[in-house]
Amino acid sequence: MTIPRRFISILIVTIALLSAPLAGQRRVIDLGTVPDASFSQAWAINSHGEIAGSSGPLEGLLQHAALWRDGEWTDLGTLPGHTFSLATDINKHGDVVGSSRSTIENTRAVLWHREEPIDLGTLPGAGYSTADAINDKGQIAGTALDADRRLHLVRWDKGQMVDLGLFPSQQWRWVSAINDRGVIVGYGDGVSAFVWRDGVFSELLALNGSAFSVANDVDSRGCVVGYSATLNGEAHATLWCEGQTTDLGALPGAAFSQATGINARGQIVGWGYNSAFEPRAILWQDGEIIDLGPLPGGSASFAMDINDRGVIAGFSNSEAVPTAVHATLWTERRRP
Repeated sequence: MTIPRRFISILIVTIALLSAPLAGQRRVIDLGTVPDASFSQAWAINSHGEIAGSSGPLEGLLQHAALWRDGEWTDLGTLPGHTFSLATDINKHGDVVGSSRSTIENTRAVLWHREEPIDLGTLPGAGYSTADAINDKGQIAGTALDADRRLHLVRWDKGQMVDLGLFPSQQWRWVSAINDRGVIVGYGDGVSAFVWRDGVFSELLALNGSAFSVANDVDSRGCVVGYSATLNGEAHATLWCEGQTTDLGALPGAAFSQATGINARGQIVGWGYNSAFEPRAILWQDGEIIDLGPLPGGSASFAMDINDRGVIAGFSNSEAVPTAVHATLWTERRRP
């Protein structure tokens, strides 16, 4: 069962309560929600520990982009006339990117600067764009439809949209990340993960050589993490780095894992199923696969990003909130 990064939210209404221990060397922290909301998710964390996420009610399409800073959530709202927004990334300056919409056809890329939404616009004659990733230089990467409903890779430099061209094939694509060198990675429906570098698209083939691959993050060296098909038909977290494709493995007794984030220290996070088919946040570090566990009493957890200080952001259910998820931090325990 493969679940793209941004679509994990469908799980929040189906999670059942089971007990689980805390992760051994990490504190697990429930970040709560914006006022009057039922759930929250953390999608990205910057070097200051600020988080881009989402929060809202379980029912309906009233989810809003949200920013966690200094111990509290801020509802970032939507563009005028819209009802739904999603924040997908944040840089070291606290600038948040994502999208806002009233309908799928009327979806706009958004930059929240100093917590105020800025409509980044669309290609001429079209109404669809998304801002999916931002680097510390302020470059924003995303996608946009043209007037003929063809999908383009786009980048915003200092607020100006730059059309990087049509995708090589017109299956639907998503951008996952952009590093400070401007390297962009992402994935699509029925096609392999892609890398865009210096004007050229290239594919990242799976561990078994097929096109079943997803790219979720890229570090400053250009090393990419995600997941892909293995020779025995499973899907494992995967590292593509310096011409090598590495199987990061899965939890004991499990057949699925995916890597969602990598930091400058080479620590990799993601999630996968355990032997009981419960989703678990995972840290890959020093050759180990570490089950980070859920919040107390929870049965499901997902790690989505890690900053260079080793702080991990994601979401989990808990005994207190068994049928939804709350944004969650996993922090290193301080030694006495």
